[in-house]
Amino acid sequence: MRFIDSIFSLMKKIISIIVLFITSISLFAHWQPNSFKNNSYTIEWNKETLVCISEEGCYPRMERLSDKSLIVVYENLKGDVLAKKSFDEGQTWSKATTVYSHFEYKEANQITNVRIANPELISLPNGDILFACNLRPDKEGIFPLSISIKRSTDKGNSWHNAKVVYEADSRFKDGCWEPSFLLLPDGTLHLYFANENPYKDSDDQEISMISSKDYGKRWTSKITKVCYRVKHRDGMPVAIIDNDEIFVLIEDNEVAQFKPYIVKSSIYNAWEKPVLSNSKNRYAALDKPLHESVYAGAPYFIRMDNELFVISYQTTENRTSNWELSAMEVAISDSPQNFKNPSRPFDVPLSKEAKWNSLTDLGNNVIAALSSTNFNSQTIGVWMIKGEIIKKLR
Repeated sequence: MRFIDSIFSLMKKIISIIVLFITSISLFAHWQPNSFKNNSYTIEWNKETLVCISEEGCYPRMERLSDKSLIVVYENLKGDVLAKKSFDEGQTWSKATTVYSHFEYKEANQITNVRIANPELISLPNGDILFACNLRPDKEGIFPLSISIKRSTDKGNSWHNAKVVYEADSRFKDGCWEPSFLLLPDGTLHLYFANENPYKDSDDQEISMISSKDYGKRWTSKITKVCYRVKHRDGMPVAIIDNDEIFVLIEDNEVAQFKPYIVKSSIYNAWEKPVLSNSKNRYAALDKPLHESVYAGAPYFIRMDNELFVISYQTTENRTSNWELSAMEVAISDSPQNFKNPSRPFDVPLSKEAKWNSLTDLGNNVIAALSSTNFNSQTIGVWMIKGEIIKKLR
């Protein structure tokens, strides 16, 4: 009897171990978002999701709207900004509509064409879409380089009249560039941009910010200096929020070529002091530093619903030294620092490019990478590919 009891006891232990093993496998297969924390992860790009949004276009930015549709804005060769919408998660796209047309500006006997560049979007809690862009004259000394906004109250079907919210100089070396939005938890809206205007006696550039308490109807006249590195050019800001702090990804040319850096501030009394060269609130974004000869500029930044952080930039690493032939690269982290496991969404030949990129969180651990690229064509067009975040087995 004792022998039989021992056999039964042993069988129960074996069954318990098997059940525990199966349960563990099941939990691994059905992980929750927070299970990513303190783990290694990467992005698997699905080539079957490749789609050409526009055969001709540049600087795409995509936003999820309140009706769950997607909207993309981008520049065309004429200097207009166009928009397309998708109701099937980006598989197909509508015909292009015009958000903002280039225009001719006359002053005395001088005339210049003003192009619309660097489009950005934000979908607001009240359902409005706010659009920002850079007004760029073709000729100097006639029209000031400016940041302008438009609003849509019908999900991008029509747009209200434009409003200039910041004017820089009419000289290209003293201009302003690359606006982007950030919505704070209390409803305050920030508009960040690169700004050369304060440095008319040098080639320096800072990141500036203006804010609004009424979803962009009125903006502060005071310009807040976010960050500045003396004798250098902080540029192309994109901001996110995490744990009551604002993190702004920028391109920083501290040593030779641009690299992705992050500057940060508390939400409370945001940017009360600008982040200068040696501040502890300025640091390199990548876990593994790139060689100083490598260009890695034009960054983009998102915080995902699963509490992960993803950045992109265009880089010459393992390519030619010509930054115009950069390729899009994406890195990931479980905190707004130490980004690693870089991957390239598009297979870009050395003679081609994938630049002025952006990212969008599509939910369910899927992101969209957008690029202006000619990776498989003769013209620069707007392309999108989806990637899934995968845990790496250690």
